[in-house]
Amino acid sequence: MASSLLERFEEKYIPEPNSGCWLWTAAQLNGYGAIKVDGRFRGAHRVGYELHKGPVPAGLVLDHLCRVPFCVNPDHLEPVTIGENISRGDNHYRGKTHCKRGHEFTTGNTLILSTGSRACRTCAKERLAKWNEAKNG
Repeated sequence: MASSLLERFEEKYIPEPNSGCWLWTAAQLNGYGAIKVDGRFRGAHRVGYELHKGPVPAGLVLDHLCRVPFCVNPDHLEPVTIGENISRGDNHYRGKTHCKRGHEFTTGNTLILSTGSRACRTCAKERLAKWNEAKNG
């Protein structure tokens, strides 16, 4: 008999008594827990939040207040904008003023990706031009 999503979710974490984190013990992608839902992997923290608290408001992401990316305790998650999540994070890229190819991160030259990461617009344009050139011969 197939388990419900809630049952599958609850089988895949261990409560950590000191911090209160629910530590994900199953699949991980980029340091975050992952669980298969309807044939595709989703963030386990997001699934857990939805199961226990309801949908994440449109346009917001979940910030791990505990700073443990594989924690799935919904009480440790707060819906915030991507910008707020980045500003709160301990992201070693935040202090960088230039991309790895030397282009400056300015308002006009910086893309904010759906993951919250920054990307260099100049580098993206150069990659696209090379791809188009290779594709069109």
